[in-house]
Amino acid sequence: MATKKTKKVKATIIETTANKALGFATMANEFALAKAEKAAMTSFDLTGKCVDFSGKVIKKGLKISASQQDMVFGVLGSLKKKVVKK
Repeated sequence: MATKKTKKVKATIIETTANKALGFATMANEFALAKAEKAAMTSFDLTGKCVDFSGKVIKKGLKISASQQDMVFGVLGSLKKKVVKK
């Protein structure tokens, strides 16, 4: 009879230890998942901000390029008028 109790107690200790280990693993998994989700969301937010910023920079660059092209065509137009007069 004593042997049966000892086996049952050992099984209970093993089960208790396994349950605690499973609980710790579950907590660690939930923590890692929460941190990974937070990192992913932060990454998406920063990516959105970068896309907005680069869009603004590209628009300003295109405006500058357009004004420079207008200036070049203006100079070419005035040169054309001078050449045609002569």
